[in-house]
Amino acid sequence: MNEFVDMHVHSKFSIDGMSTMEDYCLIAGKTGTRVICFTEHVDFNSAEKNLSIVKDNRKQNFVVDDYFREINRLRKKYGSLTLLSGIEFSEPSLFPEEFALYSSYPFDCITAGIHHCYNSVFPGAGNLSVSKAIYEYYQIMQKTVELGGFQVLAHLDFPKLFFDKWVIDDDVLDMILSTMIDKNILLEVNTSSLNDSCDEPMPSYSVINRYVQLGGNKIVIGSDAHSSDRLSGHFRDVVPRLPNRIQIGYFRERKFIPVLMD
Repeated sequence: MNEFVDMHVHSKFSIDGMSTMEDYCLIAGKTGTRVICFTEHVDFNSAEKNLSIVKDNRKQNFVVDDYFREINRLRKKYGSLTLLSGIEFSEPSLFPEEFALYSSYPFDCITAGIHHCYNSVFPGAGNLSVSKAIYEYYQIMQKTVELGGFQVLAHLDFPKLFFDKWVIDDDVLDMILSTMIDKNILLEVNTSSLNDSCDEPMPSYSVINRYVQLGGNKIVIGSDAHSSDRLSGHFRDVVPRLPNRIQIGYFRERKFIPVLMD
């Protein structure tokens, strides 16, 4: 890739973000990053703690107007960077009304992520067995991709961060990937797992290859950084291992824009 495009970054507009948007802009040149998408968390699941009340006891973690005001300020200040707006919405199939509301804002890219199971973040999962927890996780994921209305699905095999033995049935995987392809939902290659004990991104290379075999030909790549020092983390290791037939890109105004690769 001539210059990196990081499509999954969290600033302090996310409840767990540790760096400001401007912190990322200041370090972008050192990391070879040209495009940054600030995909701030939007969570309505009751497992999320310490989030600000908005209405009807629903909770969320950033004020949209403040977010757009800041990103527009930085776009003017750092004209050499492409700063994209986005959200990472958790479990949209469980909160369709809230999802529709946030989708109405002019975000460049909407990413869906599955983080919770039975009102618990992994590894708790309500004291479920590993197999049951993973089954329920992918049931929610399948309903999410069937709902559609977003551009990117984040960290498909997220449970592998919490369970020593992670297995997804081939038929279930194929159903999810095929539905994504039919609905023009792109697979995200998330490199944050390489910060931990994993030796592969999320999803694994085998899942990425299966996505290509089923007809997927576009992806985005994201660091899932929550601090600026993780911007475009591990991209130099991961990008060369991606299938040759796949196109990396980003979304502007929810339209896919390809980027060149070396």
